[in-house]
Amino acid sequence: MQLDGTGTITVNGSERPCAAASIEELRTGITARCATIAAGLRRPVRLTVNDPAGTWQLAVRPEGYVQLLNDAGMIDPADGLTVDEGRCRQCRRLQPVTETRCAQCGIQEPHRVELGPGPENIEPEPEPQQFSRPPVDEDDPGRTRPRPPVQRRPTLRLHFTTQPPVDVDGNAAVGRNPSPVDGRSAVTVVSPGRMLSRTHALVDVNAAGQIVVTDHNSGNGIETATEPPMWLTPGQPYVIHPGTTLRMGDVDCTPEVVHDTPA
Repeated sequence: MQLDGTGTITVNGSERPCAAASIEELRTGITARCATIAAGLRRPVRLTVNDPAGTWQLAVRPEGYVQLLNDAGMIDPADGLTVDEGRCRQCRRLQPVTETRCAQCGIQEPHRVELGPGPENIEPEPEPQQFSRPPVDEDDPGRTRPRPPVQRRPTLRLHFTTQPPVDVDGNAAVGRNPSPVDGRSAVTVVSPGRMLSRTHALVDVNAAGQIVVTDHNSGNGIETATEPPMWLTPGQPYVIHPGTTLRMGDVDCTPEVVHDTPA
């Protein structure tokens, strides 16, 4: 981190540029990112900070507590600690680093300092389509107008770097040993380094035929192989562009929609 508020954050070997109005806000933003990762892992994460004032070995807890590691490099109990706070990057409201949406202006990730598109620039998932009764022929109320041709249900095809592609009917739960979350098809994926969580990601096709990806509170998260890359906030659905590769631990997954299965 530099005095002008610029720096980088490295997670799982992936380095991303960051910038803020000051070095203090940069520290807050990086702390907030670590708190999000800690919440997904449900345990504290270690953070090495390098800035002009020195180098520190810290731990960031899911609750937003930040503490120095002890002399043995271990994490002491959080007794007496308070949640770290910072100001929203848009409206400047003071709030905990664990906030995922500003209570005042509504912006997502109010402490975000990573450069590149944020969640507010991701296309939201459209509302489900509403279904109604077939239209009645006004000239003959006893008849209904011809129904439109039967549309084909899209197949979700998942390409992996560790195994052949897998086709599922629209919705998938992906992981090392996944559960069929809300009726999704469980897709078991080879993870040589066991860096893929048991149920790592949910991949769906919505009513508009778009691919929607959700990090299912995985241990190593999901990052898009884009320029710049973007980490997905656990539990939040994202609509991704066709052909976007998702980095999930030691496995890459590229979803696509194939319109070849009759409904």
